[in-house]
Amino acid sequence: MKDFSQARQFLIAGTIFSYAALLFTASVAGFPLSFEGWLYEAATFAATVLAASFLSLRFELHKLRPMIECCGCGLLLVVPITLSTYLSAWMGFPLTDGQLSRWDTWLGVDWTAMIGWIDLHPLISGVLNAAYRSFPYQLLLCPALLVLAGHDRRANQMVCAYALLCFLSSAIAVFFPALGTYAYYQFDTDSLQHINATYGYLFLEEFHAVRNDPNFVWRLPESQGIVTFPSVHAAVAVLCAWALWPVRLLRHLALALNLAMGFSAIPAGSHYVVDIIAGAAVALASIGIVTFATSPSRLKTRLPGPVAPSPAEW
Repeated sequence: MKDFSQARQFLIAGTIFSYAALLFTASVAGFPLSFEGWLYEAATFAATVLAASFLSLRFELHKLRPMIECCGCGLLLVVPITLSTYLSAWMGFPLTDGQLSRWDTWLGVDWTAMIGWIDLHPLISGVLNAAYRSFPYQLLLCPALLVLAGHDRRANQMVCAYALLCFLSSAIAVFFPALGTYAYYQFDTDSLQHINATYGYLFLEEFHAVRNDPNFVWRLPESQGIVTFPSVHAAVAVLCAWALWPVRLLRHLALALNLAMGFSAIPAGSHYVVDIIAGAAVALASIGIVTFATSPSRLKTRLPGPVAPSPAEW
């Protein structure tokens, strides 16, 4: 339980710190934000999570407590994570679609031809559409499933790594803002028969507003996912596959689903292939950092053990 409690403390402290850090950064930078629609709700939800966690401990509901805390912190982190993406776009660096497109070309990718081929196959398009939409459900269900399977520390590590990969993606995206493939290639999405490209251009209004509208004010209920490079969808796909790997009954299903979800960001999310590669790299780095920071070998105090006999004593 010591390892789990340390990972738990890491998650709770990180959630609190992320609010303080992002709100302080927004204030110092002069970023226009509205507290309407989330501040009171977030405070109420945080109090509810704490109360539920205390009651589950009081009545010895051991599975319920980590489940409430992991899922609760994951939902609370939506505010600072989303704010970080808008701060990233607000910095106003030049668009880098041309560079991202050249990197895809260097990798041998013909994006338009790829989308055309996928759209010709309704089964493949349908699977990718569904996999893309599994993103929020996996983020909520994976920690709960891990707790039920007895992997409490892994559940905490997953939520911590999710927050870290999102913040790292926002930091990288400061220097790589992009409109995405559908807009850059001026692709006629009305010509698509089976690919659901709604999410590929839905964010553009918010993206342009935060970068160009002098009267823009950030409001959480109106927010969209506006980071394109790296792909957060691809990063979360790697994270979920890693998180559920210890659960034997789910590991192969999770791997298959998340391979599809990672790839689905190309047709359904208007991503370049290089976005997917970068997202996977960010996920692996985040997982490595979190597992290192909460590693049992770093958390346990080493006690002196018996001294091995010398050869003369054999």
